Amino acid sequence: MNMQHRRGQFELAMPIVIRKSCLAFTQEKSARDTEIRIDQLSMASRAVVSRIAADYDEMKPAWFCLRVLTGRESAVEKLLDDADVEVLVVRSGAYKVVRRGRVRIMPSRPVVAGYVLVRCLNLPAAMAGLAHVNDVLAIVGGASSPYRIHDDEVIRFKALADDGKYTHRVPVKVDYMVGEQVRVCDGPFASFDAIVTSIDMAEKFRVSVEVSIFGRSTPVELDIAQIEKM
Repeated sequence: MNMQHRRGQFELAMPIVIRKSCLAFTQEKSARDTEIRIDQLSMASRAVVSRIAADYDEMKPAWFCLRVLTGRESAVEKLLDDADVEVLVVRSGAYKVVRRGRVRIMPSRPVVAGYVLVRCLNLPAAMAGLAHVNDVLAIVGGASSPYRIHDDEVIRFKALADDGKYTHRVPVKVDYMVGEQVRVCDGPFASFDAIVTSIDMAEKFRVSVEVSIFGRSTPVELDIAQIEKM
């Protein structure tokens, strides 16, 4: 079956023919691209990390940070977990709030909105695979030199969440202002300086900041307990 489209603006008005072979080539190319992305992502898998780390002493896995669409953290987490990639989204516990005299249960949520942590080797193919995962916007620090997070900081961050540090039950007193310079005190961006860009204390106990990582400004939404005055 051929599809013909006549373009009146062409002087000779020659028909443009799209043949089955052209459509098949496009479909095959798309399939090949998908296979390449899957192969690249497999380079970040636990199996590959374990095999390479066992064979090469100098190759050590580390935690890296993916910036993802806010609200899609769980979807990215599941996709990576299904691909055998070690992934972590640290969440707060559910908590109660009172609004207009009614008690509402707020569900568990990511402590650092819009970010997912992965543990793998810093291999070009692995980073390319992670960068092409659906809903992933970027690798923090860039794919060529991604920002490494210390294992101890990830362990501490998860322990704080498990202990309920980010689970708020009553309003907390906060004395921060938009434009103020603060320091991130825990989580994947611990020890970085940041600028407060907005504060939402009424409902979510959240603060938005701009963190400078390797000279790049990175927007991050944090729990209010994750920042401190300088």
